[in-house]
Amino acid sequence: MSISVAVPCYNGAAYVGAVIESLLDQTHPAGEILVIDDGSTDDSVAIVRRYPVRLIQHAGNKGLAHARNTALAEATGDILIFVDVDALASPQLIATLLSGYDRPEVAGVGGQGIEANIQTLADRWRQAHAVQGHGARARDVEHLFGLCMSYRVAALRQVGGFDPAFRTNAEDVDVGLRLNAAGYCLRYLPQAQVYHQRQDSEESLLRAMSAWYAAGYRAKRLNRARPWTLFAGTLRRLLADPLSDLLLARDARLARLSWRIGWIKLRALNQARQSFS
Repeated sequence: MSISVAVPCYNGAAYVGAVIESLLDQTHPAGEILVIDDGSTDDSVAIVRRYPVRLIQHAGNKGLAHARNTALAEATGDILIFVDVDALASPQLIATLLSGYDRPEVAGVGGQGIEANIQTLADRWRQAHAVQGHGARARDVEHLFGLCMSYRVAALRQVGGFDPAFRTNAEDVDVGLRLNAAGYCLRYLPQAQVYHQRQDSEESLLRAMSAWYAAGYRAKRLNRARPWTLFAGTLRRLLADPLSDLLLARDARLARLSWRIGWIKLRALNQARQSFS
């Protein structure tokens, strides 16, 4: 199988050089590396041009799903791997993802993000409560996490690629649900890892969680995939996360942040639900 790797990039100058270097240093090299610059206004483009990769530029910012679709349209490989601009690929990432394509019905294989830049309280919260992975064992799942995911190009094109309405969040959930509905399966391999470099303040984390849960509800509602489960899980974690922070981590500040974020999530879900009324 031939391999294309794509890195969507919007104002990623702080990260893009390092992620490209991690992709050039794979035990199983990619046939091509595409960087989709989505209208960056920082030095991203100048940095990308230093490397032997293919740069594709959008005239303006069109959103993450649109950038992924550009990669899908331009990819020449049989398998298209996506790595986020702020996620460093482990050296065995490509080889590990490829090992999951052991059945013809497997349309996608993904891995997990390891939070690797823990500087703030918000970063600690993300590490504890916003894990981008499906646990410690390999299994079939309903969606892959966008920071570390791959697909058969033919299957992704068959379902129409990513929905551009999901500009920043849940495009991975939506396309995963559509692939499952089309009769494919998605495989999760925990040993396929990237190292997430993102840093958050409390306010940026609150915005991110609000946006993610609203978009996640929309993806599940559009695909008739039990959107009520997001409410149930959020209600459970409204109590469970602060208790865990207090009893296990012994961190009252983290517990207060968990309580605050729990209510932010519920508000976002309720607003998303009302938008469908």
